[in-house]
Amino acid sequence: MRLLYFVFAFIAVMPRIVLADDETIKWKEVGGWTVAVDPTLGNGCFVLTSFDDGTVFRLGLNYSKKESPFYIVFANPNWKSLEVGKQYPIELSLDRSQWTANASALDLDGFKGLWIDFKDSGLIAEFARKLSFRATFNGKQIVALSLKNSVRATGELLTCQKAVNAAVAKQPAPPQSKDPFEAKPGTQASDPFDL
Repeated sequence: MRLLYFVFAFIAVMPRIVLADDETIKWKEVGGWTVAVDPTLGNGCFVLTSFDDGTVFRLGLNYSKKESPFYIVFANPNWKSLEVGKQYPIELSLDRSQWTANASALDLDGFKGLWIDFKDSGLIAEFARKLSFRATFNGKQIVALSLKNSVRATGELLTCQKAVNAAVAKQPAPPQSKDPFEAKPGTQASDPFDL
C-alpha cells in the first residue's frame, strides 16, 4: 500500500514536459533523456530527448491501442509542410536494421512531427542496444540521431511502467451504480425499460 501512495504522490508533484499533452508527467531524467508518463495514452511511459538541430524524439507505450501498443514520434520545427493526418512512408533504421513504416503527421502546438505505431515489443529492446536512429523520406535523410544512453533510458522506461502498472492495478474498482434504469454501454433491448 505504501508503494501505491508513493507512486501517486511522486506523480502528483512531477513537473510537466514539452512535446506532449498537458497531462504528461515527468518521472525521471536519465543521461539526457526524460522519462515520463502520459495518462492520455493509458498511463504509458515514454522516453524523450531533443537534439541540436531542433529534432525531438520520443519512444513509448500506448495502452489505449491494444493492437499496436508501442510508438515512435519525431518532430522538428522546420517541418512546416507536413500535412496533419496524412500518412508518409518512412524508411527507418536502428544502426543497420532497416524497415519501412507509415507515419502519421501531427501538430503539437505548431510543432509538426511524425507518429509511428508498432506491434513488436522487440522494438524497445532493439532501441536500447543500438547507437543511432535514422529516418528517410523519398530517399532524403530527415533524421540522424545518436542514441547515447538509450540503454539507461530504456531501463528507466521499463521501471517507470512497472511502477505505474502496479499503482493502477491497486486502484479500487469504480463503484457500481444502484440505479436499475441506468443505460449499460453496448446493450440493446426490446424492453423500453431495459436501457
